[in-house]
Amino acid sequence: MNKIFFIKVTILCIFNFSVGFAQTLPGEYSSSWIGNTFGKGGKPESLTSAWMQDYVDQMTVQPDGTIYTTSIWDEAHREYGVYRNGKVYGNENHKINNREIIINRNRWYIEGDQIKGPHTITGAGKPTGLAKTPDNKLLVADDGPRKQILFYDVKATPKLVESFGVKGGIGSDFTAVYPLPAATNTHAFAAGNYPPGFYHPFKLWDLTGVGMDKKGRLYVSTSEGATSIRCFKKDNKNRWILDFILENYFFVDNVDYDPTTDAIDLYGVQEHFVMDYSKSAPGAQWQLKGYTADRLKYPNDPRNILDVKAGHEHGLTSARLRYIKGKRFLFTQGMTCQMLNIFRFKDNKDIAAPAGLIMETGHRIYDHPLTYPWPPNRPKIEPGTLIWRDLNGDGDYQANEYAKTSVNYSPNFWIDSKGGIWESGNPVKVRNCAGLDSKGNPIYNDEHVNSYQIAGIENIGKVIYQEDKDRLILLDIECRELTGAKLYAVDNWSKGNRSARFISNLKGSKPSTITAADNYVFEAGWETRAEVFVTDINTGKLVGTMLPSEEMGGKEWTGWVDIGWGINAYKRKNGEFLVFLEDDYLSRVILYKWCPDGDCGKN
Repeated sequence: MNKIFFIKVTILCIFNFSVGFAQTLPGEYSSSWIGNTFGKGGKPESLTSAWMQDYVDQMTVQPDGTIYTTSIWDEAHREYGVYRNGKVYGNENHKINNREIIINRNRWYIEGDQIKGPHTITGAGKPTGLAKTPDNKLLVADDGPRKQILFYDVKATPKLVESFGVKGGIGSDFTAVYPLPAATNTHAFAAGNYPPGFYHPFKLWDLTGVGMDKKGRLYVSTSEGATSIRCFKKDNKNRWILDFILENYFFVDNVDYDPTTDAIDLYGVQEHFVMDYSKSAPGAQWQLKGYTADRLKYPNDPRNILDVKAGHEHGLTSARLRYIKGKRFLFTQGMTCQMLNIFRFKDNKDIAAPAGLIMETGHRIYDHPLTYPWPPNRPKIEPGTLIWRDLNGDGDYQANEYAKTSVNYSPNFWIDSKGGIWESGNPVKVRNCAGLDSKGNPIYNDEHVNSYQIAGIENIGKVIYQEDKDRLILLDIECRELTGAKLYAVDNWSKGNRSARFISNLKGSKPSTITAADNYVFEAGWETRAEVFVTDINTGKLVGTMLPSEEMGGKEWTGWVDIGWGINAYKRKNGEFLVFLEDDYLSRVILYKWCPDGDCGKN
């Protein structure tokens, strides 16, 4: 380790740092992660490495509690997970099939929405996985409207004898009548009310599997929207409580902070986390507070449609939380800078409903034809830009809710604190929010668009408006292929300055993403992966770089940062910088905490 750097850090921080970076960053920084139970990189078959995989599409449970899974995709190639008692035990293909089960020599199997066997079960909703209890009851994971685990007595004519889980899943209003004590990999859950969107382990969604071991522990797997394996057991009062949880909430995404809580609350495209920054162990700061997408109530929410949300271009990433007229909204962009989606929160709920959309009329959803049925009732495809607004407030897309705008859309955008959409190009366009309509949706129209020609820079590919500094940060190349890009600033914006000053070139090789906070630009890229380059906006000089600690697996076990807004940063009230970085390789968001003067306090 660099000796100068070694002197600068406190003993507490030494083990959270890494080696081999280009220039020492002044002060202290530490590295952690958000959104995955584990974040230690290493070979998938090694027990010294651990991460919870992407997409648990199938799960089976052995009598001793060993869990086998399959996955359509895991970036670091844990396509076949092996887990036991809340720990990772490898990556082996056990050729599982949880769509069928043998009970008392009778074969039961899923066929469409029915379960076939000696009798046909037609009332199991949308069955996605089968298993059996030690006393030979049939277990069904029902991902239909109930979002529950169903217990059937199949000794004769099948009879539903028990169900587990909150009816309706994450979108339900649930009152827990007893608390859940802390368990492996998870905190305690108090008794009390959990409104729609607020997380409780008994709220299930996106179910893909079920199982039970010889001890009677119940296992439930979920996938896509939020990958997890939850294990429940009975307490001495015969009540279900948690035994352990394994969780993975990210793939090709980043988070945004809530400034009203000093970044205690963070939001992904679907997730709402609450943070405890006083904790120092990597991966210990986060816990899930809410899940904001309700597939049952809003089936055409693009976050609930795999082809639109993920697909090959990952059309919804990089959430931006904003308050407009005191109301919460979520704005999202795509991996390769696609359409802008807007979601509105209702008071006292953590479900965000589709509220708005801006996209080119001819935008193609990945490899699908232009006739692909999203968004529903899409207008005639012709050159130009469309704006959709949820006029009737149902969170769905009606033909009369689309309007064509004469202002062409640039998907390289920034959202200001009033909901204004700053779009790249020279002139820079600002779609100012014209208020909220009667259903609570932000209004955008051609009458509230301003254009600003900027001198001193020819092309503008990215724009960031730093309202606290009254300054625009500009980049002369768009989206995520930023090799050779140059940084500019326009100071004193509200005072009428429209001339850009050159700051510097970007610092890394093959950069892909930038953000700004206070007097610094933070930059990351492709082969440089989780290395973050910090540039002083006033001098243009490299301040230093950040790397993940060896405790996290180091830079080697991070992925390319390859989404248009893959980095985000915030300066907390105590002077500490938080830097959030996409890492789809181990399905997490990397968190750097940086204190430039070495004295930012503990929280």
